[in-house]
Amino acid sequence: MANSIVLEKLSNRNLLFLFAGNLVILIILCVAGGKGPRPTNAMHRTTKACNDSKLQFQQKTIPTDDKSCPDIITSLEEDYPELPGNNLVFFVVLPSDMYSHYTMSRWFQWMITILQIKPLQNSMVKLKDENPTLTFKGAIFGRHNVDEDWTPVHVQDPDVTHNRRLQCWVDKEYDVTHCTDVSLFELGSVFYAQYLVNLQLPQRDGLNNDLPRIAGLEITEIHQNGGFTKVWVAQKSVMCPLLLLATLLFRRQVKRYEIHSPLLITKVITAIGVTNVIFNLPLEYLSLFMDLPELRVWYDCSTGLFYAATAVLWLLFVGEHRMDLDQRNKFSNYWKEITAICVCACVMFLFDVIERGLQISDPFHSIWSTVAGESTARTLILVSAGCAVFYILVLIYLMIRASISMSRKRASLVNVGRVRQMYYEGLITRFKVMVYGTVVCGLLTVIMFIMINVNEMYYKWGRSEKTIEISSGFLVGIAGLWNLYVLNILLLYAPTSSTDKNTEEYDAVELSEVNTVTGPDALTVLTKPSAD
Repeated sequence: MANSIVLEKLSNRNLLFLFAGNLVILIILCVAGGKGPRPTNAMHRTTKACNDSKLQFQQKTIPTDDKSCPDIITSLEEDYPELPGNNLVFFVVLPSDMYSHYTMSRWFQWMITILQIKPLQNSMVKLKDENPTLTFKGAIFGRHNVDEDWTPVHVQDPDVTHNRRLQCWVDKEYDVTHCTDVSLFELGSVFYAQYLVNLQLPQRDGLNNDLPRIAGLEITEIHQNGGFTKVWVAQKSVMCPLLLLATLLFRRQVKRYEIHSPLLITKVITAIGVTNVIFNLPLEYLSLFMDLPELRVWYDCSTGLFYAATAVLWLLFVGEHRMDLDQRNKFSNYWKEITAICVCACVMFLFDVIERGLQISDPFHSIWSTVAGESTARTLILVSAGCAVFYILVLIYLMIRASISMSRKRASLVNVGRVRQMYYEGLITRFKVMVYGTVVCGLLTVIMFIMINVNEMYYKWGRSEKTIEISSGFLVGIAGLWNLYVLNILLLYAPTSSTDKNTEEYDAVELSEVNTVTGPDALTVLTKPSAD
């Protein structure tokens, strides 16, 4: 009895119902994400300046805030006409004033801060350097409520500094000095309800001498909204067990119906199911009970692993469906393309480790803060981009070759036996379904990305009215789209047995001509020229 896959057993009506069901689920996910809060929120805070005459900042465990500051500076221009000295400490409480009960939530997951330097606007003060280097010392403290003392989150030795390269210019029309914003720090977990940030601009050994006169510092704090996190985690909590069940069922079907060793495509489909299960593990629940800044690196790695497995699946699927090849089911046939995928994945993993991996121990670290770091980052990105372009070109080439070979085979189907004709039709059907599904996923991703940018243009033009948060719907919808994509692959491409009893005897005769190969392994026998 011949084996096939589930997709070949479905009628057009069943396929239509399946497509409609996927579409309904996708719409529900998009609406659930779109009606929720926006993915991120930003708050702007102005720092306060403290005359740290007691040098409390030099003591790692003593925070500088409104209570501990011996002398709060009301105006840097009036009280400190020169560049702030070593005794000046800037501090700010996030997300709001220290006596406010508006606090952070552990559902926020992560926090990024941007530093804005406000130069003193005085026509008598000239800009010393258009590309100055900002050198600072930083410390971060946290607490669970306003009645607690500050707990050190990240403090360093007094001699440790961080650098940020600025670009400053003078608007000659309005005689105003501007400087670019720079990243300050990034936390991979929002464990505390309030955070206190201390900054000092040391003035020794020529440090900060090229900076413009500073009138103040502002910090923009960006975090993931808790409501969006709940929607995101809810989707992962539902999809993770479904994908795990589908992967286990797929493996059971493989062991049951594949007589020979598992096919190459079968192994890759199993791998993509496993990687998607890992990607959908709702580990966000753990961050509600413990401080886990490592989760951001975990998310990046699991996402990259899933994308790499998907890229290998597309490559092997298209390559194995080329009917003009004699040798299949070998990784060695695709070593160049798989090498490009592995190089791209390893390079992006290295970049993530250098950037976010080091931020686990030092939130103020940034690979872009130095010339060498920026060159390294750009090199890694260019290498990964080159590998990605090579992969895309090869994939397009293989798709064209596979389509041409299938068109030629379809034209000669009238001259082959019934069973072999069914095998050919099955190959063509599964190829088209995979290609169409992949194209739909790609097109919807691009369309939703464009919708986000169009929606953001309303803000640039001062129009903020809208009825749905498109960016939230985009993120939830795209995640749901890829989950459904993998789920359908696991279910539709699972091996199954033929149940046409009326033609069983005839099928046995026909199958004897193709060496009794079963299931998707028919790819190895359908290309015999003599049988065409």
